Amino acid sequence: MADLELRAGAARLIISADNGGRWAHLRVDDLDLLGRGGHRLVDWGNYPMAPYAGRIRNGKLTWQGRDHQLPRNLAPHSIHGVTLDRPWQVLDAGAAHAVLRCDLDTRWPWRGHVVQQVALQENGIRAQLELHAQDEPMPGWIGYHPWFARRLGRGQAVRTEVHCRSLFGRDQDGMPSATATPVPSPLPDGPWDDTFGDVTWPARLVWEDALEVEIRSDAQYVVVFDERPAAVCVEPQTAPPNAVEAGWAPVVDPARPHTMEMQLTWR
Repeated sequence: MADLELRAGAARLIISADNGGRWAHLRVDDLDLLGRGGHRLVDWGNYPMAPYAGRIRNGKLTWQGRDHQLPRNLAPHSIHGVTLDRPWQVLDAGAAHAVLRCDLDTRWPWRGHVVQQVALQENGIRAQLELHAQDEPMPGWIGYHPWFARRLGRGQAVRTEVHCRSLFGRDQDGMPSATATPVPSPLPDGPWDDTFGDVTWPARLVWEDALEVEIRSDAQYVVVFDERPAAVCVEPQTAPPNAVEAGWAPVVDPARPHTMEMQLTWR
């Protein structure tokens, strides 16, 4: 399937339906906003994370008294769901909007699907994710994983501004702790690879003398990852990584999808 190209004014967005439904390129005027943090599939563009976001310890998930083993795609853990490496079906597409769907495969113990809606505007993007359970309630939490280029074609290196009140510090496996600790707002300079709660949107990414991007979401958590030299991540999520083990995972009912919105605005 050919990539989808959305245009609005001087903004251009390429969505690769065959490549995890990810946003492969986002160009505003002559600036490419999305970057690459490495050579793996999880390291570039902006992709939906579903039916779970972040890591699951050792790929082990226990739900309602039953144990499940997920594929460990970032050994020894599982990470970022089961849709980022699968083709998505295009349900609708126009000059500046697209609706895509991806069914959950057998790597996830429950049947369901994900819908992604994207609308491009001259000064931003509005996106929504929906996680649907098919036959029975299931755990699930979702998010977006944007890799923003640390440097654009001009201007200074990016500066991030994230407002939140709590930090879920990492344990020896890189999993967020079950207890939050206070954190200054806005966050001090990293490096970070951590989950934060009590988020006050918008978050901001500022490339001085080039561009400013604001991120808004109805998600209550954000993961900030800025340990790579070429790209930084500010990831809205509806629950922290490893949410089932910690007791944070939402329950997705067949009668009601689990949803999340993200909006980018630039100037």
